[in-house]
Amino acid sequence: MSDFAHLSKTLVKGLAIMLTLYSGVLIAQSDPTSPTLVVQRAPNYDLPQALPNYGVSSDEFEHQVGLRSQSAQTSQVPASHGTANSDQNPSLLKEEASSVGIASPFPGHGATTALAEPLAEPLPDYSRVATKQTIPWWQERCTNSILTNEPNKACAVDLEQLIWQSMQYSAKVQSILIAPKIQRTDIQIARGEFDRRRFSQTNYHSTSDPVGNVLTTGGPNRLNEQFWENSIGVRDLNSFGGKSELSQMIIGRDSNSLFFKPNNQADSKLSLNYTQPLMRGSGMSYNTSSIRLAGIKTNQSIATANRELQNHAMDVVNAYWEMVLHRYLMEQARKGQERLQQIKAQLLNREGRDLISTHVSRANAAIANQKSQILTARNNILALQQTLRRLVNSPDLDQQNCEEIVPLTMPTTDLPIFPLEEELVSALNHRGDIIAIQQTIQTAQVQRNLALNELRPQLDLVTSSYVRGLRGDNQFAQSFANQFDTGRPSFATGLTYLNPVRNRTAKANLTSRELEIAKLRFDYADELNKVRAEIITAILSAQASYETTLAAIEGTFASRDEVDGHKDRFENFYEELYADKRSPSNILNDLLDAENRLIAAENSWATKQVQHMIALFKIKYESGTLMAITAE
Repeated sequence: MSDFAHLSKTLVKGLAIMLTLYSGVLIAQSDPTSPTLVVQRAPNYDLPQALPNYGVSSDEFEHQVGLRSQSAQTSQVPASHGTANSDQNPSLLKEEASSVGIASPFPGHGATTALAEPLAEPLPDYSRVATKQTIPWWQERCTNSILTNEPNKACAVDLEQLIWQSMQYSAKVQSILIAPKIQRTDIQIARGEFDRRRFSQTNYHSTSDPVGNVLTTGGPNRLNEQFWENSIGVRDLNSFGGKSELSQMIIGRDSNSLFFKPNNQADSKLSLNYTQPLMRGSGMSYNTSSIRLAGIKTNQSIATANRELQNHAMDVVNAYWEMVLHRYLMEQARKGQERLQQIKAQLLNREGRDLISTHVSRANAAIANQKSQILTARNNILALQQTLRRLVNSPDLDQQNCEEIVPLTMPTTDLPIFPLEEELVSALNHRGDIIAIQQTIQTAQVQRNLALNELRPQLDLVTSSYVRGLRGDNQFAQSFANQFDTGRPSFATGLTYLNPVRNRTAKANLTSRELEIAKLRFDYADELNKVRAEIITAILSAQASYETTLAAIEGTFASRDEVDGHKDRFENFYEELYADKRSPSNILNDLLDAENRLIAAENSWATKQVQHMIALFKIKYESGTLMAITAE
């Protein structure tokens, strides 16, 4: 019973000593800059957030980098336009919550905000719409199959569906989306610096050395010793820069020296060492900077991926509308060929009367030109279908199952309102190159703060404490118990100080970081001006394509009227013979010229309308909202 009481008393003392040592660790881990000493919980290694919300407040960021005064007005970030159906959204970044949005080029007419910097010249009024809203005949015809006679081999798709399928199936897109995941692993690598490290080691030494001093052994002429050292423990680095080590050593020693008492010693030592920087290298922001830098690099990788996705989506848009255009041109050429053949037949009916051979030759040349246009358009359609198959990589578009891709999204003749300030704010929040340079500035700021910290002298608090027990005859268990029931804890504390006389390295490093930030601010301002110019150019290009589309529509209607006029003259020739001194063949020749002009006008209408659609999508591309990914 007395042995049990003694063991219980020993364990209680040991627990009390361990709690005292652990409290010392918590006190040493407290923030050295705090005016009062407070025992804190173990540091949260998830701070700072490695991946903040991808949306960046442009005003807050510009305040941070010093590009806008505190009195400047804040711009309201507009809501995203035309988000696609979430049911079609594929899983992009499975490890984290992600979203992908495809912006429609037709935003709503919401309220606008005031421009911080007005345009030198006001933008033209975009609210006017086309006066001719008639849907052209070729647009309705091209919503059906025109290349294959097997309806089950024709696949009807719209543009948004193609973009979503490319997000799900395109190998290029999947490669783009993996890059941020790879970069994100650096965050865990940086956090791994604060993982506790368990360690253990064992070493056995057996020595036999000659004796040159009788006091070494007290008699024997050689010193024979056996030394077996075992240790186990844990090392830790906290987010304030403190380094701690808790270890338990058990050592077995024996020697033939007559002065070695007791024999077969069992030596146990439980020790705790802690070092805390008080000036250079102190603080959570300094010691967790690697996590912050890894998070910024991950955001840069997301920004780069976002821009690459924008490029990919724009490639799909361009290929789609080019395919639509060549389908239109092919149908126009087919119908034009039919009309020209009718005119040729009417000319041949005049053979032997007033027919001039050059009229038939011109008709044959015009018909041959349309045949060439049909073949060229067909080849272009087939090539663009292959391009779409490569960009989208959807099994639904496999050539064995889908010989013809039938587009369902048709062009319109409208010019929606694109408020310049909203597009600029969207670019600040979503455009990849803007986000990337913002993250670069944040990286430089973190590095500048590190350089500022390293400018201070090194002042470290060093503490250590241990308890120790010693018994003979290899009584390791009793030696371990003696650590807690015999004697008292030993301890030591002190300060170490180091400061270079001129500290030129730290000063030069700080100067370099500050100059780098100044350079990046100029680069950022230049990039903003570039983006502003690109958005304005895209808006003006859309307005110009809108105007040219209207002109092409008017030209087509005028050519149509001219063709109808020549047909009326030919059909009413004998009724109005007295009024027209030209022969029917000459009138048919004029009709042939008018038909050629009508075909050219229809080609222009289709071309300008498709160019206008691409210009509208180009505005959303320049503002960075054609397709966007976010990671939380």
